[in-house]
Amino acid sequence: MCIFDNLRLPSEIIEEEFDVVVVGGGLAGVVASISSARNGAKTAIIQDRPVFGGNSSSEIRVAPGGATVGGAWARETGIIEEMLLEERVRDYDFFVNGRINSTWDLVLYEWVTREPNLRAFLNTRVIGVEMKDLHNIGSVIAIQLGTEKVFRIKGKFFIDCTGDGTVGASAGALYRVGRESRDEFGESLAPSSPDKVTQGSSILFKSIYTGKKEEFKLPEWAVSYKSFDSLKYRRPALRDTPYGAKEFSGYWWIEIGYPYDTIRDNERIRDELIRHALGIWKLIKNEYKEAENLALEWLGMVPGKRESRRLIGDYILREKDLKNRTLFFDRVAYGGWLIDIHVPGGILARDLPPEPTHGDFDYLEKVSVFPYSIPLRSLYSRNIHNLFMAGRDISATHVALGSTRLMLTCAVEGQAVGTAAALCVKKDVKPRDITLNPKLIWELQQILVKNDAFIPRVKNEDPRDLALNAFAIATSEMELELKPIKEFVELDMDFAQIYPISEGRINSIEVYLKSERDSVGNLSVKVMEADDIWSFNEERELLAYETIKIEPNFNGWLAVQLDIDVKPRKLYKFEFIGEKGLFISKSMPEVGVSAATKSKKWKRWRHVPYMLAMKVYPISKPYGAYNVNNGFARPETWTNIWISDPNKGLPQSVTLDFTEEIEFNTVYLTFDTFLHKRIHEFPPHYRVPQCVKDYEIWVFRKNKWKRVFDVRDNYYRFRVHKFTTVSASRLMLKILSTNGDASARVYQIRVYKE
Repeated sequence: MCIFDNLRLPSEIIEEEFDVVVVGGGLAGVVASISSARNGAKTAIIQDRPVFGGNSSSEIRVAPGGATVGGAWARETGIIEEMLLEERVRDYDFFVNGRINSTWDLVLYEWVTREPNLRAFLNTRVIGVEMKDLHNIGSVIAIQLGTEKVFRIKGKFFIDCTGDGTVGASAGALYRVGRESRDEFGESLAPSSPDKVTQGSSILFKSIYTGKKEEFKLPEWAVSYKSFDSLKYRRPALRDTPYGAKEFSGYWWIEIGYPYDTIRDNERIRDELIRHALGIWKLIKNEYKEAENLALEWLGMVPGKRESRRLIGDYILREKDLKNRTLFFDRVAYGGWLIDIHVPGGILARDLPPEPTHGDFDYLEKVSVFPYSIPLRSLYSRNIHNLFMAGRDISATHVALGSTRLMLTCAVEGQAVGTAAALCVKKDVKPRDITLNPKLIWELQQILVKNDAFIPRVKNEDPRDLALNAFAIATSEMELELKPIKEFVELDMDFAQIYPISEGRINSIEVYLKSERDSVGNLSVKVMEADDIWSFNEERELLAYETIKIEPNFNGWLAVQLDIDVKPRKLYKFEFIGEKGLFISKSMPEVGVSAATKSKKWKRWRHVPYMLAMKVYPISKPYGAYNVNNGFARPETWTNIWISDPNKGLPQSVTLDFTEEIEFNTVYLTFDTFLHKRIHEFPPHYRVPQCVKDYEIWVFRKNKWKRVFDVRDNYYRFRVHKFTTVSASRLMLKILSTNGDASARVYQIRVYKE
């Protein structure tokens, strides 16, 4: 506790009051504040820098990652998806480490400042809190740079998105720093004894092609590197640019943490990182001919932190929850990045790889996870009763934080707590009260999924959604077939594919194989049920097990006779066990299909981003109209999407028949933005081809169709349309065109009278 005697300030203290006060303007804070405001709470967001975005902003330039590393069709949706899609449409550059620019800053700024219930305090640093009582924060005290204003900002609820847990620590919230022992939570990835080691901070840089020879003189105070031999497994890749020239940029492994304290030694860490970054740039100039015409354009001056304080909630998320995919009753968010724990010391430990998988491929088995749920109990403070948190300061062990710290995971946590805080204001309850009341946690979950947040296994059960009781019909639907492409993977690894089966029987399957063996090879195929598209590691009853002999030089479709009865509209896992010299063809991804691989000596599967060429007989038809009102808005336990027949062209339409005239004035639509692909894979000025572009909403009343709404040039996944109340017995969504795909694709239609 700091006490100042005879303190004088340059300004009178300005008092402001809000329902919800969000401190920290990274992606967690931005999304939390927007979510809170959209749900009716008068909200403030306080950010100590001039731009929003935290580690993803143009000041630091780390490309935000998330659950797509751990599972098919797992990209984060909701508010963060809106902003990322907008950035890709506007930006001229790639959205990758080192290349993020002010286009992203501006999108975030625009999304925050256009919310009528939300006020932003930029360049404003919270320096402490005033307590209402022992367990409740009354206000935060903040100083705004440039204006010299001092604020006392009161709130009913506070959300700590500072990353460092600054608000919580100031308020006396319980927190942890460092690594737990292996025995405390039974974590295989934890050390045998606890310590204060945290993951480090990084700075990035970016070069630019000038077309002429560029010299670089290393300052005397910088670190001199003689060769890359002293940087084990650290090699700077030459990266593509949108305009043809290749450049060097990024490199997260320029990282320093232990033995420094990532909070108290932040300035020293920055100085050390700059010394090393300049040394690496000089080494690149010396070692790579391609760097001759490159100049150092930008060097980060703000360290991008990975770990410091972790506030303690009613539940501490741990390794087994991630690996076992614990389905918490109070789940409100999810993650899916691998358990990514870097080597202590970062580049100071240059004789070690920057993180274990760089030196040990088999380590992937230990750290890979599929999408898992995050409980609300890990997103509020155990002892400060009006404090939520989102971001890298949530209630998790050091090991679990290795996954949850990813920015897109932090963003969906932000939407969860922003919505929860607004619900607390509306209901006049505390965060813990929500988890103690099944009706309140259900209501929170329903609000989140209504606003396009994803929560594992949470279905739309909103009794006000008139679409749930309607009968859906469509003009056509696509059959599923995964065609081969000119890429193969060798069956010295095992592969598995989860595939949606629409019929009640599997007569046979075909897979596209080639053999480069001189002798006969063997392919074994196993079949079992799958609970969802990420259920690769759960044991299920074996339904079929067939072994087929593959002749030398075979190349083509291989038929496997199965003849098994199965449950219709259900996912099934097909395992393919082969041997060296046998290869199975890859295929382009299609909605509701997922794939994984496993070394012969591994016990656990891990996600791969491609699919395997495969046919099922009878042909599966998993993309019917019934998906648009089945309660889900993305693939999980089923495909959950209507896709029209690409051979029949556009327009195509899907109709909801209510069987009688009902009144409504609002339609919620969810389109396909190809959730299988990571956002940094989208090129500049990109509009997702699968996303619907031009569409119309029609209603049928008194034996006549009437158009009530039309939209042109859409590129968003989630749209809400309000119009004058109509009375009608049917609603038709007519898809006129997409942004490039031959099929109309719609995940969900909701209908309300609001």
